[in-house]
Amino acid sequence: MNIQIVRLNGGEEVLGDVEEKENSVLIKKPALILPTGQGSIGLMPWMPYIDAANGIEIKTSFVAFMVKPHDELMNEYSTAFGSGLVVPTKGTVSGPALTLTE
Repeated sequence: MNIQIVRLNGGEEVLGDVEEKENSVLIKKPALILPTGQGSIGLMPWMPYIDAANGIEIKTSFVAFMVKPHDELMNEYSTAFGSGLVVPTKGTVSGPALTLTE
């Protein structure tokens, strides 16, 4: 998977699994990034009224830029639209202590 934020020329920011093609990008499981106030954002399905089972293809001339999201946003997207797998933040992974015996 290649999860990217795609900023369109119209200002929309779409998060999804991006496949780059020669003159277009294919966005699978697209989610629109919306400001919700108080400095936070929300995700909602992008164009939920169409059949986008195979993704939505957009000509590259409509794409301003593409960037990788930070881990928190990636985890939100994965929980709501993807596999549900969450990447732990650095320094938070721990496991049971090992005791060595002879």
